[in-house]
Amino acid sequence: ERMQQVLRCVTGRPLQGLLTGVLVTAALQSSSATVAVLQQAAAQPIPGSTASLLGLAGAVPVLLGENLGTTVTAWLASLGRGRAARQVAAAHTIFNLSGAAVCLAVLPWFVALVQRIPPFGPECAVIARQIANAHTLFNLCCAAAWMPNTQRMARIAVRLSGRPGIAG
Repeated sequence: ERMQQVLRCVTGRPLQGLLTGVLVTAALQSSSATVAVLQQAAAQPIPGSTASLLGLAGAVPVLLGENLGTTVTAWLASLGRGRAARQVAAAHTIFNLSGAAVCLAVLPWFVALVQRIPPFGPECAVIARQIANAHTLFNLCCAAAWMPNTQRMARIAVRLSGRPGIAG
């Protein structure tokens, strides 16, 4: 019941969904657990229907927020660990923040692309897999975008980490 209320609040509100994903993942410090909860919640049907209460378009912003939420864990892990640890946390943040911003900006097209990837069928029957596919596609797109730009990311990460380093 409580999860259904939360889902109703974020459906059609991508920024609220994104923030929800960030906060839940930061609190749990586990994106895997948060994705599993999202998959289970999204598989809940609208009463008397096979359509998801949340839908893929509602689930993707939460998923993007979950990816951002993992950066909190990375920053916490870097505390007291030195410059290199902060640079890794900064690079992780750049990777996820830039990817989430782009995916959110093109949300309808991203969702449509994910829906073209199997499996196909009634929404509640396939949405858990679609969420997993969206997560994979998000990470592949981010990796493809940043792979030729690793030096640029390193320079930004050095600046964000607060101290000069080897990439600057």
